[in-house]
Amino acid sequence: MADALAKEKIVLYGLPRGDFTAAKAARSKELSKEDLDLANAVAALPKPSVASEALNALARDDPSEVRALVQSGKRLRTAQEAAVAGKRGKALSAALDEHRAALERLQRSLGSLKLSGPTLERANRTLRAASLDPTLQPLLERGILSEDVSGAGFGIDPGIVPGRLIKRPAPAKPKPDRSAAEKERKQAREGLQAAERELHDAEKHAAVALDELERAKRTVEQARQAFENAS
Repeated sequence: MADALAKEKIVLYGLPRGDFTAAKAARSKELSKEDLDLANAVAALPKPSVASEALNALARDDPSEVRALVQSGKRLRTAQEAAVAGKRGKALSAALDEHRAALERLQRSLGSLKLSGPTLERANRTLRAASLDPTLQPLLERGILSEDVSGAGFGIDPGIVPGRLIKRPAPAKPKPDRSAAEKERKQAREGLQAAERELHDAEKHAAVALDELERAKRTVEQARQAFENAS
């Protein structure tokens, strides 16, 4: 039933938000003659939020950009996991840059829509969180989001730092040279600390850029309103 329900979601969440409730009721009634379980599942679908409606429309209007964002989010999580495991390299920095660029492109698209300030903020927050969350990525890509969500943004997601990632498997045989083992652990610890510092710096730059973007948008909106009032 999961595939059938996914198809129903794609159709219903592709409608204007004002038409959703009536269309859902009509579709549920129609399905009840053929598949009662599916009909009940459709009837239970929540009405999308205004921010979710905007993101669902974005997924339909620009699927390649949304897909690129989701893929960059997956690569960023993989790079974060590697950093947590103590692996150094340019992968994390490159993944951050790639994800930030993909996110900013779609945020500019959202900014061109006629959304209120609070709704735009919720849409941007949901877009960022959904691009990094494996459970939300397919919903974002298919355009079937229904609720506003938030997340850690550009930081390390607590959900990808379980104990299994920081516990190294015990070696089959103890190493005779303990000094070499201590040196390896020290290097791994220093590598993790360096990666965390790099990530922290990237987070600060991203936060500043997003704040400046929001301020610029508010300034434009205020100027537009002043112009309209003066006309």
